[in-house]
Amino acid sequence: MGKQGRIFTLLGINVLLITLLSACSASRPAPVKGVHARGQIAANGNQYVVAKGDTLYSIAWQAGTDVLSLARHNRIHPPYSIYSGQTLRIDVPGAKRAHYKVRRGDTLNSIARKTNHKVADLASLNGLRPPYRIYVGQSLTLHGHASPATRAPTRKITVASTTGAPTAKKTEIAKPKTSVAPKPGKVYVGSAAQKQAATSGAIQWQWPTSGQVISGFSLAETGNKGIDIKGSRGQAIKASAAGKVVYAGSGLRGYGNLIIIKHNDDYLSAYAHNEVLKVKEQQVVSAGQHIADMGSSDTTDVRLHFEIRHQGSSVNPMSYLPKR
Repeated sequence: MGKQGRIFTLLGINVLLITLLSACSASRPAPVKGVHARGQIAANGNQYVVAKGDTLYSIAWQAGTDVLSLARHNRIHPPYSIYSGQTLRIDVPGAKRAHYKVRRGDTLNSIARKTNHKVADLASLNGLRPPYRIYVGQSLTLHGHASPATRAPTRKITVASTTGAPTAKKTEIAKPKTSVAPKPGKVYVGSAAQKQAATSGAIQWQWPTSGQVISGFSLAETGNKGIDIKGSRGQAIKASAAGKVVYAGSGLRGYGNLIIIKHNDDYLSAYAHNEVLKVKEQQVVSAGQHIADMGSSDTTDVRLHFEIRHQGSSVNPMSYLPKR
């Protein structure tokens, strides 16, 4: 064989090797991340692997349940520590998963856009691997949200959150009471009026910022679980009621820079897509206190996404905020 023939033979072998390597690479499933908080969710959507910086509040928020139910479901006992690498069951009774039924013409990309998910998150939740084939009529699991199940009245206890080890800083969760009627629990006071209102169970809510409501609350499975308020970058975001900051960070996908405030044993509020966070976890804030600057983190434009949850369930903020 001449020199030219040997060159063509070598070129042919190289092309064959490249083709084989490409085929092997294409058949290897790409790693995907979980949708909840910072950790990773199992393909069946029922388990969550805790990551450094997670709290039971952040995990329960995305799993669509309350902190007490999550702790009890996982047999987490006092001092209620969680740690990196721990696997939690998030298929909590009384909480249900939102689903999307695949229609003709849908792709995983188009469904992700419609439901405010990332493609990798949808794939992880539903056990899909590249090239992510779906079919008409298929039911895809989405973010969890709590059903309006009856829960026992609660009172405050403490729970440790993770900073990478079981000995972490403490946050709070609720503990069931034996009586049917709830007694006044601990509240976080911003004023005498707020104290009286919160103790009686009637929190005096106020608007977290000014601006037009551009997206309202929806009970649909893929609907908005709060309201979205349009504004300008850097606009002040204020605590809608007195409380304690139980989450401040950017670990929950789809929320950007997020603050969650606990107001009493029943109510939490959340403030998402902020530019700058001005409070830290465990900080007690007063009603109307400047807690963040409006931004566009993890969204397409400058806005505040605001939620209120009652015992883990999303409720319409417009039913609580004063008319304006």
